[in-house]
Amino acid sequence: MREPNQPSAPGAHGDRILPSFAEAVEYADQQVRAIALDDLRAAGVYRTPLEYYLVGTYPPLKFLHDIDEHEVFRDVTSRQNIYLHIPFCEQYCTFCHFYKEINAADSWVERYVGALLDDISAVQQRVSAESPEGLNASSIYFGGGTPSYLKAPQITRLFEHLWKNVRTRPDTEITFELHPGVVRQPDYEDRLDAIAAGGVNRWVFGIQSMDEDVLTKLNRGHGRAEVYRLLELLDQRDIRNLNVDLIFGLPLQDLRNWYDTLTELMAAGIEKFNIFPLMFKRSDPITRQYMRNPELFPDAADRLRMHYMAEHVLSAAGFVRGPVFYYAKGKVHSQQQQNKFDSIEEENLVGLGVSSFGYVGGTQYYNVCENQQYLEAIGAGKAPVWRGYTLPAEERVRRAVMFGIRSGGVDFDELEKRYGIDAAELFAPEVGRLRDLGLVTVDGARMNLTDLGCTFVDGIGYLFASEEVTSHVAEANELIVSPSQDPVDRYDYSPIGRLDLPGGIADRYRDGARS
Repeated sequence: MREPNQPSAPGAHGDRILPSFAEAVEYADQQVRAIALDDLRAAGVYRTPLEYYLVGTYPPLKFLHDIDEHEVFRDVTSRQNIYLHIPFCEQYCTFCHFYKEINAADSWVERYVGALLDDISAVQQRVSAESPEGLNASSIYFGGGTPSYLKAPQITRLFEHLWKNVRTRPDTEITFELHPGVVRQPDYEDRLDAIAAGGVNRWVFGIQSMDEDVLTKLNRGHGRAEVYRLLELLDQRDIRNLNVDLIFGLPLQDLRNWYDTLTELMAAGIEKFNIFPLMFKRSDPITRQYMRNPELFPDAADRLRMHYMAEHVLSAAGFVRGPVFYYAKGKVHSQQQQNKFDSIEEENLVGLGVSSFGYVGGTQYYNVCENQQYLEAIGAGKAPVWRGYTLPAEERVRRAVMFGIRSGGVDFDELEKRYGIDAAELFAPEVGRLRDLGLVTVDGARMNLTDLGCTFVDGIGYLFASEEVTSHVAEANELIVSPSQDPVDRYDYSPIGRLDLPGGIADRYRDGARS
């Protein structure tokens, strides 16, 4: 492993020669110049940086209604993907839009861990009432927040309880998110040992950038030195399945430091990346930062260049894309991601903890998104579910297309067998338009994104939302005065019906435009 201050290797990666910075920029320029942005914009596929958001749930939260635990769990599958949310962090990263508390008191964290254990037990009972195998995990994911914020005894306690309530098999993927800055804690090695002892076999940590100025601007709470220290600690424990998060489009980021981030981390031995464009939500500090000083951020063209630079450099190093925005060198990126996009109907997603969301038996649902509400619900013996909706067959087909195009593609014949709906006929106008734009290929009953389509995957997914969903969301928007304060808008992780106006995201309360 290279030392933190050693410069990136000049174009070498194993036995492969990487494109130089100039070559990567030239390639990206060629790709961007070839894009007919006006046509994509007219088709509703291209979204400006402020408008962009990924399709993470469908239908969006604004469409959902109050729901009870019976409706959520009544048709759960015999195997599931499990997500557990740990809502604590040491600092407020400017771009983060997920629910968290900053530097919570030890006693409050203990209360939350105790409630999460009770939540696990209760969901196990509810699932067992519908499926004889109960919680039976294909994958388990600890996200946040910062799961490594927990101390070693809390981590051990959580795993011990989990394994009393959840079945696994040898190939169950168990993922745990880390934050590099926590290596400054005196007990961090104990935390790593507790995570490893719990059975974790996939380690994910957010780096976002290796440029010190960018990291400071993001209030990340770590620098390059902490990244290398974390890599060293994991290497000492013979931990190899590492996955790094990166973001492009960040303030003070440019083509040069973006290229350097990619090549430096590859030289450090990273073989799996999650690489996303920056997403804005009105409740995030980075959005207000952008609205005040857009010149600090890469413009729309440079965002596209960064995407193509990453594709070019990673491909030259032997990485394969799949699902979209996920890259792995010579191996499957992660079972958890593939399940989410390709097999969630067969292996549902069960959300545990505050602000988690899931998809069970055709029902999209959210848990309550505030710790006090979560603790009160668990303390009263109630399921902490907040909102949900059981999708009819056509909406499930729409969801399957939105998610399927991100990974293994869409098989219209399979959709018709499962739901009794001819999706090829239902979506003929959309598919024809996308094919004419060079965004998808259709081979018999199969539809897949082209490389160009992967660049605009979320705009493409948006086209498959139903009129019922989009019109209902528009009605819900009329009731929202302040997106930054409204709980439904704040935790709606969807581009469908975002409160975006030309020139920026309008907040009728905060921006003084309230009528």
